[in-house]
Amino acid sequence: MPVRSPPQRAFVHSPTYSTEDEYNTARAALIQAEKASAFDALVIATASEVEKKANEIVRGIRNYDWDETYGKPPSSKRVEEDTGNILVENTAGDHFLSNVNLINKTELFKVARKMPKGAHLHVHFNSCLPPKFLIKEARKIPDTMWICSSRPLTSDAEFHNCRIQFNVFNAEGVAAANKKLDMDQKVPQQPDASIFSPKYLPMRWMKYEDFISQFDWTDDRHENRRYHGIDGVEDWLEKKMVFSDEEAHDVSQTSRGIWERFNFRTQMMKGLFAYETAYRNYTRACIKDFVDDNIQYAEVRPNFMTTNQLKTDDGGSMLNNEDIMRILDDGVRATLAEIEEEGRYFADMKVIYCTPRSFNNAATAKSLNECIELKKKFSHLICGFDIMGHEEMGHELKKFIPEFLDFRKKCNEQNLEIPFLFHCGETLQVGDRVDGNLFDAVLLNSKRIGHGYAIARHPLLMEMFKAKNIAIESCPISNEILGLTPVMAGHHLPILLANNVPCTINSDNATFYKSSLSHDFYQVMIGSEDMSLLGWKQLAQWSLEHSCMDEAQKREVTAVWQQKWDEFCQWIVDTYSDKLGYEHQLDLSRADWIPPAAN
Repeated sequence: MPVRSPPQRAFVHSPTYSTEDEYNTARAALIQAEKASAFDALVIATASEVEKKANEIVRGIRNYDWDETYGKPPSSKRVEEDTGNILVENTAGDHFLSNVNLINKTELFKVARKMPKGAHLHVHFNSCLPPKFLIKEARKIPDTMWICSSRPLTSDAEFHNCRIQFNVFNAEGVAAANKKLDMDQKVPQQPDASIFSPKYLPMRWMKYEDFISQFDWTDDRHENRRYHGIDGVEDWLEKKMVFSDEEAHDVSQTSRGIWERFNFRTQMMKGLFAYETAYRNYTRACIKDFVDDNIQYAEVRPNFMTTNQLKTDDGGSMLNNEDIMRILDDGVRATLAEIEEEGRYFADMKVIYCTPRSFNNAATAKSLNECIELKKKFSHLICGFDIMGHEEMGHELKKFIPEFLDFRKKCNEQNLEIPFLFHCGETLQVGDRVDGNLFDAVLLNSKRIGHGYAIARHPLLMEMFKAKNIAIESCPISNEILGLTPVMAGHHLPILLANNVPCTINSDNATFYKSSLSHDFYQVMIGSEDMSLLGWKQLAQWSLEHSCMDEAQKREVTAVWQQKWDEFCQWIVDTYSDKLGYEHQLDLSRADWIPPAAN
């Protein structure tokens, strides 16, 4: 990472200015001194003429969207003269979930989608794709896909509030699962198997095929929309899978409450994900989705634990973690070949071995040892280790220090490169056990930090992150929805960037947020006036620099990315400069630009 100039001390003891001109000269010099030490100062100083033009054009596009898509900024919203009512409710940088349908129509999002993003370094593998992908996969195994509900679906409230899970069973497996549930609940007689019966026992398994045939519900809360048949069922399930703005930002919502809703969604996803054919198809679709989003390389985080192991499609056998790695390896190799044949580019997808922070010491030690064994067998695929889950509810890193130190010793003895890539600091709490994970991550030489939201309140740690070249895997949309900031303007990213802490942009759990990595880059741009196209460039460069690729692969991918970046900037100039009047108008006021679609 380039070394930045230290703050200019000459301005600390300022003289008394005798004239306004002297004052204005000193003021301009002070502003320039700060800009010279900004996180994107180097890319600005070395920008090509095309990049400079593209940067100005993107600023004009952002301003146009600000006015024409959202209306005026909050201080100048259009107001109806007779009533005083605000005519435009949504503003740029407002809640992502309330704005996402507008965002998807903006010119700035079109630019973000086109942008070559470098490396995607923080994305959970079970929540990369839109929910409809796995929901539709469930159609393909009608004999063995089963569904259960936390309550009988006998009223509108139950349809809205129930929690759904899926699993793959053969006849013997589902009979055993239901029998155990009946015994645990001390059910005196065989309950009704239909989820739509008042006599249904919560969490009892019903064949998904039967569920579809019996499902018929009209949603009185939303224009009496009727859901029925397989398409109606899948639409209903998809809505349950994604967060709504109301539940994420309800005035009574708490950190624990929103995480409970998040965990319900991961439980719903688990059964749709945990059988062989779906996992294979998902792997290929995920890589192709990365390509569609102009990502050149990715490191994904599957959760390696016994309850997440795969079943065969017939529900009769289990596949262990080595089998899962083999499926991933096959999927990566086959899909990279397909992408190359299509004339497109994707460098690689690697795997960060993850395990829950709810594990005890023995289970964590076992996972660390398995990570080593899998690294030996899939050295090109395993690239790091992490523990994940809600920090405020799970164990802190220091609980596992003996296990982590033993792991590092074994890696060194066997000449294995498996860096720690810890989730930590994903909290608003400061000075307690939760944000204490940041101290442990630094001492354990974590290569990157997942989220690191609390670090903005730890100035010494920020300096250590810079000195040790530890990058933050920032996940703006996820942080907003999980309660760390109400809107993007309050996110910690601008603080970290102002202090030159290296950061990368990531989507985390896009399935549940109606988002993609392009949406996170969009939010970063719209959430801070200081962010620019060249700021995006620095973030993308950092993502490649702080990836787990070896140096040879990193050089190769960076060279391809640079070519794509140059083509991207030229595309911006070619597509928008005539409409913006760049050659004749350098002062890009908001009214000067007309999008190509308006012709």
